[in-house]
Amino acid sequence: MLEAQELAKKGQYTKQNGCCVGCIISKNNKILGQGYYEYFGAPHAEIKAIESVKKANKDNYMKLLSGSTLTVTLEPCSTFGKTPPCLDEILKYNFKKVIIGAMDPSQSSIKKLKAAGIEVEIEKISDELNKGFFSSLLNKKPYVRAKIAMSEDQKIAFKEDDQQWITSIESREDGQKYRALSDLILTGSGTVLTDDPYLNVRNKELVNLKGFSQPVKGLISSSPMKPNLNFFSVEGKKLIFCNKENIHENFKNDINISIVEIDRLENDRLDLGKLLKKINSLKFNDVLLEAGPSLITSFINEDLIDEFIIYIAPKMLSNTALSFFNGDETKSPFNSGQFELADEERIKDDKKLIFKRI
Repeated sequence: MLEAQELAKKGQYTKQNGCCVGCIISKNNKILGQGYYEYFGAPHAEIKAIESVKKANKDNYMKLLSGSTLTVTLEPCSTFGKTPPCLDEILKYNFKKVIIGAMDPSQSSIKKLKAAGIEVEIEKISDELNKGFFSSLLNKKPYVRAKIAMSEDQKIAFKEDDQQWITSIESREDGQKYRALSDLILTGSGTVLTDDPYLNVRNKELVNLKGFSQPVKGLISSSPMKPNLNFFSVEGKKLIFCNKENIHENFKNDINISIVEIDRLENDRLDLGKLLKKINSLKFNDVLLEAGPSLITSFINEDLIDEFIIYIAPKMLSNTALSFFNGDETKSPFNSGQFELADEERIKDDKKLIFKRI
């Protein structure tokens, strides 16, 4: 299963709106073929593995596959989607055994494999690579990561209109991979107006991966926006989330921008819970929140963040600088019992902390 998991990792930056899956076919302790899910619309891992055996053994692949073991990190699909069901293809080749790393509640392959006389073994693995997929499926909400750069005194900017970088270029480069992991990058109008960010993946190694596509960018906007900002001019699809009384007329005819209406609460803020449900219905599994203290605070107060990626620079800012969080300190990932420190590493002079919800 470890080999299959390593294969699955290869698709983590290109799986947009999908999941990471790796597959190994073996017989008599020898690997016959392997495959992984590369990108949306591509053949699934099981199909790639079977095809690799057929390609290498054109004359006797049926004999080789018969009685072999198929090991896959996620239960094979049994329904039609972008591609035909993998189950139907698996049943053609008389596999002796199928080892599955994680069950998919939306599929029924295990029952059908057993009915066909195939031994099925569940070798449970971590859901680390597919947190968004399982959150969407089981919790009906995307998996939300918040990426924050701050000083040692937990400040994120010198002043409201300051665009100076706090952390090192190495930390910013490391942060690119979290954008690539995401289906949707979400921000607020304050960040777009103050920082004028592109919010795209610029790391050439990631961008040049086969099947890579830029994550969709999402904007939570409570006020009219000008189209000349970098957020709108950079390539790729964008979504603007706003209340019913605040439709952005100047973007209605832009084919790359969609307006999504979300109900507002009594305090005139958008209902963030409904926002995430809407995002889930649009098939975005992994969301990266890159925003200012106001939006970060709202998400924290409503318990909507699942993971924090925090880069801390070895500097102190003044008391007039903006704090990353303006709410109840007991809800901060640094103090809350709802999060645990999952990882810590040094990136040049900066410290990187990852907090995950318990």
